[in-house]
Amino acid sequence: MNRCLPSINVALAVMVIALLALIASDIASYRLGHLFTKQPSRQVTQPPVAAIPENLSGYGAILEKGLFGKATQGKLVPFTPQAAQAKAQPPFAQGDYTLLGTVIGSFRETYALIQKNSTREERVFRLGDTVFGAGTLASVAKESVEILASGTKVRIMTPTAAGGQAQSTAAPAAGGPAQGMAAQVGAGSFIVDQRALNASLDNIGQTMTDARLLPSMKDGKVEGFRVSEVKPQGIFGTIGIKNGDILLRINDFPIDSPEKAIQSFASLKGQNRIRLDLVRDGQPTTFNYDIR
Repeated sequence: MNRCLPSINVALAVMVIALLALIASDIASYRLGHLFTKQPSRQVTQPPVAAIPENLSGYGAILEKGLFGKATQGKLVPFTPQAAQAKAQPPFAQGDYTLLGTVIGSFRETYALIQKNSTREERVFRLGDTVFGAGTLASVAKESVEILASGTKVRIMTPTAAGGQAQSTAAPAAGGPAQGMAAQVGAGSFIVDQRALNASLDNIGQTMTDARLLPSMKDGKVEGFRVSEVKPQGIFGTIGIKNGDILLRINDFPIDSPEKAIQSFASLKGQNRIRLDLVRDGQPTTFNYDIR
């Protein structure tokens, strides 16, 4: 019996070792299988986003309850994009515009004084500018201009060129109130009839056609306006202006741009005395006018 015990012990030890090896093999196979098995791709899902109502009416309660403070409390006002509100531009209304006068020089020194009849607004436009948002000032002549609107050139003329149909009933006819407006009482001194002067200033369009004004350049800048084509019975001829004169200042106000020229002419109404500085035959000259 004692001789059999070592053999039995050896057999039991072998069986235990074999069992342990089998268990270890199973464990290793399980771990290796999980290590090298391709994991299924997981699809990342975004949390659902709440649909935003197009008219934002769902957020009206936030403002009505004043969740952002009393200062923001109120009703939700719908917003309409400006693009949806935009209306088609109306066609160019030729009869709504009147040409009051022009100044012709180089491309950048050519202007037109145009009045919009519906609003009684008068503005000076340079060649190439947009006229009252309706069209582009395409060309300028002495008594007419062309405005390019919607691909079509529309011609606008002064009341005189259009047949004497002046817009204002107070407008004087050519050779009317200007005749006898001023009388020369000395060298460079004149007496001017106030009522005749005011009547002429009420119709600047007529006044601007009594002579042609061109920018006079000096040292690369506009120093004033050279006068030409003076009508003897017009306002310029009556107050002693001659062809070739360069108008510099009126009452010490420089007239070195069309805008300033228009402003200076408009400011003469109601004045008692007018001083005009000009250049004649290359010499500085001053004219004084006593308004009565």
